Amino acid sequence: MSNISKQQSCQKFIYKIHSARLRKARWNLTLPISEARRNDEVISLSDSQMLRFIDRLNGIENGDEVARNIKNEIKMLRKQPNSLQNRKKIKRLYEELDEIQYKPDYMCLIIDKEKDYWRACKGFKINGVAYARLLGTNGGIKNSTIVFVSERLAPELRRLIDNGRDKSKELVPAKLEAYQALVCSGSIPVSMPHGIAVVDDCVTHFKSDVVNIEDADGEPKMWFEEGADVELDESDGYGIMLPSLARRWSEELKLDYMVSGVNTRLSFEKGMVFTFDFLEFADQVAGTRIIKDAWGNEVDLSNVEMVLTTSMVKLWDSYASCDDYIRNCVENGYTFGITKSCPRVLENERMTNYQFLQVYDLNDEQIEELIQPTIQEIHDILALDWRKAVLFLKGTGITEDNIDFVDSDFAKAIMIDQRMMDDPFITKKIYALIKKRIVDAKIGVIKARGNYSIISGDPYALCQNMFGLEVTGILQAGEIYNHYWLEHGVNTVSCFRAPMTCANNVVKMTVNGSDDARHWYQYMTACTLLNAWDTTAAALNGADKDGDLIFTTDNRILVECHNQLPALMCAQRKATKCVPSEEDIIRSNIASFGDDIGKITNHITSMFDIIAQYDKDSQEYATLDYRIKCGQKFQQDSIDKAKGIISKPMPKGWYDRVAAKGDDGDDEATVQLNLRVVADKKPYFMRYIYPSLMRKYNTYISNTNKKALREFRMTMDELIERENAGASTEEEREFLHYYLVKMPVGVNNCVMNRICRRFEAEFDGYIARHTSETEFDYTIMKSGTEYSQTQYNTILRLYEAYNRRIQDYMQYAKKERLDEDEHTNLRFVMVQDFRRECQIACSNKDQLCDILLDICYQKEGSKQFVWDMAGEDIIDALLRNNGGRISFPVRAEDGDITFGGDQFTFVTKQIGGEDDGDSVE
Repeated sequence: MSNISKQQSCQKFIYKIHSARLRKARWNLTLPISEARRNDEVISLSDSQMLRFIDRLNGIENGDEVARNIKNEIKMLRKQPNSLQNRKKIKRLYEELDEIQYKPDYMCLIIDKEKDYWRACKGFKINGVAYARLLGTNGGIKNSTIVFVSERLAPELRRLIDNGRDKSKELVPAKLEAYQALVCSGSIPVSMPHGIAVVDDCVTHFKSDVVNIEDADGEPKMWFEEGADVELDESDGYGIMLPSLARRWSEELKLDYMVSGVNTRLSFEKGMVFTFDFLEFADQVAGTRIIKDAWGNEVDLSNVEMVLTTSMVKLWDSYASCDDYIRNCVENGYTFGITKSCPRVLENERMTNYQFLQVYDLNDEQIEELIQPTIQEIHDILALDWRKAVLFLKGTGITEDNIDFVDSDFAKAIMIDQRMMDDPFITKKIYALIKKRIVDAKIGVIKARGNYSIISGDPYALCQNMFGLEVTGILQAGEIYNHYWLEHGVNTVSCFRAPMTCANNVVKMTVNGSDDARHWYQYMTACTLLNAWDTTAAALNGADKDGDLIFTTDNRILVECHNQLPALMCAQRKATKCVPSEEDIIRSNIASFGDDIGKITNHITSMFDIIAQYDKDSQEYATLDYRIKCGQKFQQDSIDKAKGIISKPMPKGWYDRVAAKGDDGDDEATVQLNLRVVADKKPYFMRYIYPSLMRKYNTYISNTNKKALREFRMTMDELIERENAGASTEEEREFLHYYLVKMPVGVNNCVMNRICRRFEAEFDGYIARHTSETEFDYTIMKSGTEYSQTQYNTILRLYEAYNRRIQDYMQYAKKERLDEDEHTNLRFVMVQDFRRECQIACSNKDQLCDILLDICYQKEGSKQFVWDMAGEDIIDALLRNNGGRISFPVRAEDGDITFGGDQFTFVTKQIGGEDDGDSVE
């Protein structure tokens, strides 16, 4: 999958506050940063063009370098003896770090009520700083979150964001703001290319069988069209760069390889730029280096290092020319920013998800073949061999070159000293991860040979279009180019992209391995190129090439059990254009708050559970098949909601039993059909996704069992066995009927429920039967440095405060329904806060580490505290105590360890001094 570009700048911190908090403070809040941290109202941000603008306007130069120097100074002080003087210095340095890293001119406001939003737009204050509304980002609007900046900087920031565009142009308000919000994308700045051209997109036309879906009175209209005329924007979201630029940017990004492609940001610009030698194309194919750009001006590519397309430069026609656009970018201080890049190589194995699997019609033998590698991997882990534990925890990509940079955590501790496998904390963590791996398998996270890669179009076709040649491309209909699969001798793969709806979203493709393809795409070794002549992009739920990921696999079941189906072509409405005012944009924000994609996807998954019980020639099957396919349109409409495009929602009667009953005048036969197919229950396997559903299910099963014992003196399992044997009474059959009717989950034999039950049968109760306690001497992690009881008591109070904070945080996370990214972000800030307090309380890292170990390992309770506060110091101590040696796995044909179907052997390397592995956060 894509490799997020290495973070070369220090994290920035901002406030993220609920509007209710400001409302209660009468829109004038006093909130010290220390209190905000305790309240989980501080988040970290990666660097962005917006934050670079703010630093520039505040006269901050080389902020990241200053922050790194401060952190290095703190690191040096922590190696010195603990003293009051050093503790004061560390406290002062952290205060200086706050001055650089905390950005009071930028904050995020979570809107709790619509009235709050309108009031907030009139202005408010936090710690005396007056704020004004700036914009809403795509991700933020889904969570009802808007960016506000200090009134002092707001006018100039708005001017910089507009970047000299023609403001008289009519635009969709929501789209304009989405384009403006690109300045907030986390990115690493790189040098400007030596010449840029912007060209028209490459549009192709061909005929293909499709299934059309469009809005109609009542439910959507769907029909099959043979040989339909299809128009494809082949270059939607991507451009090309010369190898010279790819090399330079790779060096600037500190990558040790030449990148296949990068995701870029400039003013109103977003998309992938792939490495392709368009000058060689000009000389050998076109016979000229002169092209016409999007404005109709002639451009000599001899002076160009990068070609962007009009789908990437969103407001290209708001400028008089390419020179006008670039001049404004340079004058306003824009730099190209890289948000992510293609990796050096693609992975050998990745995990599927339930959306990929639920669309298949598999028998038990096919399911067994599909899941066997995952079952074997879990059994390998459960053996708790330290070497297999390392492979499970760290993966299979460790090399002699990168071992020094492996994160300093408990897995690295095992690699240094295998006695760490006896640490009850580590054993518990490993078992927790194994348990999670089993739960993941129950919800379709299944190992398959394959990988995620960034999607490109056919740059050869783009070049043909650029030079006014007939567009043929190298890739033909039904073909992709993927270097990984060519190297592995694979001709046919199945392709998937989330979110998925139905079997029409799976595309089986042939890998083009022609000499022409290998030559012209020689630099594109870690991405997947789609052809310009079929509906693959549409079939992959409307994929484009601005950074979307595709999963490709040669798994026999996923390839051979898929029947190619026509793409679903979902007609979508156009939003109204205007010259947007501030009020227009605010209203578009309010209309776009919330994200229904998850709900829609869940309704579709419930339909797969129901459809499994019906014959394919039944009316029920046909109805559900139609509704599942329509789900793609509703998904796409929900995605487009943030762009200001409002469409009809999924009919409530498809997933709500009361609504499915219709009105009094509805045809009874239709009502009964709707009730039979209403998707009002999540499938059985989804209990493992939603804890509340698991609790509801367990309570229901427990209560029903008690009732069965009271009425029939039999358990539910015994009643079901009697019915299967044909020995049940009418009263028992009626009891079982209502047992299923009232069941809180769908228990039909859909593919995902069957996969879930298979993993339950294999692993339920396994961990509980195999856990064991062993003796462990935690002093192998200590340096043996002496400390005072006063120091111990000070750190003990922080430990107790940490435990209270964790309990409060877990309640907060549950209440706010935080997603994984938000959880990781807030926990990072919380850990940083306590780490700072610990280092101020005890300045010497060895003393602090030993105190933390004695507190956490001499009593029952959380040991996570010491690993959060002093994980790197534990690693340093282990290395010192073990002579600086570390063991790690490498693939070997004659290896003595089998894991995930591959052979490995462990080798040992000396990584030396105590500073190895230290990182700047």
